[in-house]
Amino acid sequence: MSLSVSSQATFGLADGVVIALGLIVSLAGQRHAVVHAALGAGLAELVGMTAGAWLSDSGSGFRPALANGGAAFAACVIPAIPYGVSGGAGAFVASLALVAGVAAVIAWLRPERGVLAIVQTYGVLLVAAALCWGASLI
Repeated sequence: MSLSVSSQATFGLADGVVIALGLIVSLAGQRHAVVHAALGAGLAELVGMTAGAWLSDSGSGFRPALANGGAAFAACVIPAIPYGVSGGAGAFVASLALVAGVAAVIAWLRPERGVLAIVQTYGVLLVAAALCWGASLI
């Protein structure tokens, strides 16, 4: 089953933003760790998600696969930008706002429209945040 560029981008955005949120929640308070981890994860996402999409569905071509990887990279790195500028509570809140913005784009791109798309998209992020916060306590 070949996925469109939009579907692949949605897939990549969802994957990348979950990783970004996990890093932000589990590394909050460690300004440089968030930036370095997000950049490293974003680059790994670019390669891994592009390769995974391309290798699993070569019939779609490389362009949709690159949309997947590029979206994953962007969604992983963009929420960490506030930590590149400052730290503390302000960076944390700004990062969460960027996560919420990426999630809004995901909900808008999803084939399910309306409240269902919003609830499911933000629900996944809440579960990821809770799990990563719990892991940060270990």
